[in-house]
Amino acid sequence: MAITLALGGVGCSDPSTVGGADTVAIEVLGGGDASEQDGVASAGDAAAYDTHGGEDAGARDAQPLADSSEAADTMAPGDASGGADGVAADGVGADASQADTASLDDTAAHEDTLAPDDASQADTSLADTGVGADVVAADTTAAEELPVADTGILSGPPYLMWVTQTEVSVRWETTAEVVGRVDYGADDSLPWTLEEESPRRTHELRLTGLEPGAAQSYRVVYGGGALPVRHFRTAPPDDDPRPLRFVVWGDNQNGPDVLSTLVPWMGDFDPDFALSVGDTVQNGTRAEYRSQLFEPLAGFADEVPFLVAAGNHERYQDSSASLFEEYFSQPGDEHCFGWRYGGLFVLFVDTDLDLDGATTGQRACVEAALSSEAAVTARIRAAAFHKPPRVEWWAGGLLAFTNAMKAPWVRADLEPLLESYGVDIVFNGHNHLYAHTPETAGGITWVTTGGAGGSIDTDFFLWRVATWPEITTTIHEHHFLRATLDDDTLVVEAVDVDGAVLHSFTVVGGP
Repeated sequence: MAITLALGGVGCSDPSTVGGADTVAIEVLGGGDASEQDGVASAGDAAAYDTHGGEDAGARDAQPLADSSEAADTMAPGDASGGADGVAADGVGADASQADTASLDDTAAHEDTLAPDDASQADTSLADTGVGADVVAADTTAAEELPVADTGILSGPPYLMWVTQTEVSVRWETTAEVVGRVDYGADDSLPWTLEEESPRRTHELRLTGLEPGAAQSYRVVYGGGALPVRHFRTAPPDDDPRPLRFVVWGDNQNGPDVLSTLVPWMGDFDPDFALSVGDTVQNGTRAEYRSQLFEPLAGFADEVPFLVAAGNHERYQDSSASLFEEYFSQPGDEHCFGWRYGGLFVLFVDTDLDLDGATTGQRACVEAALSSEAAVTARIRAAAFHKPPRVEWWAGGLLAFTNAMKAPWVRADLEPLLESYGVDIVFNGHNHLYAHTPETAGGITWVTTGGAGGSIDTDFFLWRVATWPEITTTIHEHHFLRATLDDDTLVVEAVDVDGAVLHSFTVVGGP
């Protein structure tokens, strides 16, 4: 059972700029003057992208999970099958009717992987790696100095996905087929390397054997050159008492300028990870994934791993969501799965599928995920999916708000199912505004965060499609959410394009 408290809005500080010495500018889609690419990218170079602000990478290292004053001693690596892994990756949370796509060692979705052969770096099962390329890992003494990689062929900047206690996926895209590799390690000496065996355009390398709850360094290498060293944090052990921070955004779609404005505020929060509640693109085309999602996230998502709940717009010109599955590295079938990070458990559901369909039903996945040990022992049990159970405002009014847009099964069937498993909070999108529903009779706090770029559903009187007394706060502005989990208490704040807090509330959970 959760307890919610709503608070008023306050301001927050300006986002810090990118720091570090010897910065190297990276133009993601430009190609640029060749003279700008003559620098050398060494393993210790503090080079940074010149996009969208954020904080000094060095500052992130000093704060592995929380403020340095609260940081605990470094934890030793645990069993790679630990609770930080996606639940579906451990055989839980995937409906068997979905053609066994939930198994990450299914070669139809992911090819074979060779993990590091050093015992200290290879404590993760190959079946849980989910790597989308044939790779070879090798031990090196230190990363070699390399020229800056040719960014003229970088059609999609690096981004991180699906972080666990011991693993993370590194993704990027090139216009030409090249062999890519990632050099990585616990510090900027980057003693490990993982390389693709054949050239490709869409690159996916899953780093394994990492230390739980620790800062990590990596760089992307292709075509004989290297991108700047970047940093991230692995998930902490499930019982780690340190607070964790994350951000949630939704419906950025055809508003990349808005998302680009919000990203520095996201980075200023120094989150451990990020979640999207869908509609990451307008129509689901390859060009849109590049321009509407990956380009605005450049310089943020290469240090903050994220996961995505599928929306409806990803399917507008891609009915099978094939590009969603190509670009995103997620547990199980990548549509319905559970994921644990420290004391937080998150269930992801695809509301453009259904709950009980013969081939697209997700009930078995939902029940398996929420009954797993990872969910039962979490301090906060959350869910993230696109379409909310209640909507009051919709651009175009009742003529536009069809059953396909409403997804009535979410309120009729999914909501009571989540209640029965003690879910504390649900993050939704779809509705282009902010809406807060305090704890309902079923014990769930609902928050709609569909304001990261798409045109806002305003309060024009003809756009009202329903009145729900459960919804107590509605704000028709672009925004994202930032959240802090400290012990059993989750504090959530809606932040606008100027960095001001529009609204906040608290959810109290507990195993």
